[in-house]
Amino acid sequence: MTDLGAHQWQVAVGYRYLHGNQFFVADQVRSDFAPFGQPIIYYIHSVDVTVTYAATDRYTLSLTVPLLHGMQSRFYADTARHAAQAFGLGDISLVGSAWLLDPGTHLKGNVALGVGVKAPTGSNRYADNFFRADGSAVQYPVDQSIQPGDGGWGVILQMQAFRKLLRRAFAYATGAYLVSPRALSNVLRPQPNGTPSMVYWSVPDVYSGRLGLAYAVWPEQGVSISLGGRVDGIPYHDLIGGGDEGFRRPGHVVFFDPGLAVTRGRGTFTLSTPIRVTESLADSATVRPNGSPSPTRASGDLARLLIFVSYSRRF
Repeated sequence: MTDLGAHQWQVAVGYRYLHGNQFFVADQVRSDFAPFGQPIIYYIHSVDVTVTYAATDRYTLSLTVPLLHGMQSRFYADTARHAAQAFGLGDISLVGSAWLLDPGTHLKGNVALGVGVKAPTGSNRYADNFFRADGSAVQYPVDQSIQPGDGGWGVILQMQAFRKLLRRAFAYATGAYLVSPRALSNVLRPQPNGTPSMVYWSVPDVYSGRLGLAYAVWPEQGVSISLGGRVDGIPYHDLIGGGDEGFRRPGHVVFFDPGLAVTRGRGTFTLSTPIRVTESLADSATVRPNGSPSPTRASGDLARLLIFVSYSRRF
């Protein structure tokens, strides 16, 4: 949500960097449980372009178009490390938001709610090589974590709130929840040799939230800093549509979330560098297509560091 006036536009370009190289079992680093006892390394770079239009000073509509490049490096059945990559358009979203209170008369605090839709415009079947024990390779969809899309439509629920505490200090809270009605994707989880298993990937719900304080350290120059916390996660159960029986990596990561914002005229630059402080994965209760249980132990990679950089300009 923005502070745009009626009939104003805003264009924002945001970059996100994500890196991980530790293999977790529940809340413990256990590289010995990783494929062939070697850690998985991955990088994800994404760029979001968001165009926002304010129908009034209270109601806005935002269209977000993402691009993603992901890389996952791991050991395969040939006992060598190889990198798989994915690149392309992500899932486009359209969200409408509204301030609950009149922003013209409630300058010290307000709450905005938003609802929107996410379209499955990004591929969830981007393929790269899987290497077999004899050294041969077969093309198969890369891991869920670096796919540009998840394969399903989604409903986006958002919240944003702020409250002035001191002359230069504000408390803030934001939250987003992606409701994924589709239960299972059309991709079977690969086995270590690159052949399909009997378990489909889920199309899971996803959530994120931030809470903290922002302080204007140099208001004449539009410079402010923020300190807070961030949580990102995938729930064990979807709100609607099922999908608990497919393969997913439910769990959460909590970050310490420092940030910087600089405003110059109509433009605003922001930087935040969330650093992981705690994490946990839960077991995934998968079921084969024939109905037999196939529980999956809670394991996988979790991000150690995030970097968010954005620039927005109002028109």
